[in-house]
Amino acid sequence: MKKISNVLTVLIFCIIFILCFTYREDIANFVMQSVIQNKEVTLPNDSQNLNNYEFAFVQETDDFHVKSKQDILNAIYTILNHGMDNFTFYCDKEYKSCVDDLSLISSDQVLLSTINNFVSPFNSYEKIYFKISSYGEVNLDIDKLYTDADIQAVNNKIAEFEKNNIKNSMSVRDKIKAFHDYLINNSVYDKERADEIEKGQDSGGPYSHKATGPLLHGIALCSGYSDAMKIYLDKLGVPNYKISNTNHIWNLVYIDGKWLHLDLTWDDPVTSDGSNILLDKFFLITNSQLQKLDPSGHKFNEDYYPEAINS
Repeated sequence: MKKISNVLTVLIFCIIFILCFTYREDIANFVMQSVIQNKEVTLPNDSQNLNNYEFAFVQETDDFHVKSKQDILNAIYTILNHGMDNFTFYCDKEYKSCVDDLSLISSDQVLLSTINNFVSPFNSYEKIYFKISSYGEVNLDIDKLYTDADIQAVNNKIAEFEKNNIKNSMSVRDKIKAFHDYLINNSVYDKERADEIEKGQDSGGPYSHKATGPLLHGIALCSGYSDAMKIYLDKLGVPNYKISNTNHIWNLVYIDGKWLHLDLTWDDPVTSDGSNILLDKFFLITNSQLQKLDPSGHKFNEDYYPEAINS
């Protein structure tokens, strides 16, 4: 009897082993999903440069067990908005197409860069990496566009600008106009690099595509102008974001109860004789005014930027 019992024990063990080996992926996924559904995910309370504005396209979330495509976009936005370098979130077990949707979103550079437009430039990414497991764990690694030294230098320069140009008695609009004029009067458009980019031959550079360009080095691409303006608008507590298309980027600002366009690049035109001209044609104008002035260069995806449609 003892011999038979030993044989049965060995047989049962072998059957269990075979079953476990055969269905190892299903078992692993079940275990991982069970763990994931009970895993609490939170963000730090001491996030820097946080935007607390409400937007139509993406919103802050505290639920990192995503249940839809919009939940994924909201999670990515929130992670960037809080300035995270690394973060992990999860697919809800009922969201069957989650991994497929994540794969599509992670490869859509236009969509991801659009999300970047809604966060502080200081928290925006230069590169973003997705690691997506088959059981719905999603890890983001984020390389920031701005270094700590960049942030300190930009903040110091803006503080210097405010000390020399801003008075408490000024309206918010006047403060924005003063910064608009300051940037244009102290910088020029980086036409040489813009021409390189258009030809697909960008040699790169640490300045003109960021706020450090116009503020510290007197040279800017449209992204440098719009980053500098967004940083200042954030400091003023004015709701805003950047609007971009394949060729251009500018600012949208909520002031006096409506959303208005602001384009520093087009107010700082390139001249044949190199003279520095200050315009205000594109300073806080409605969408209808913008489209009359430049219907081709300022086309934008209305699904991404619905606030801009009725401005």
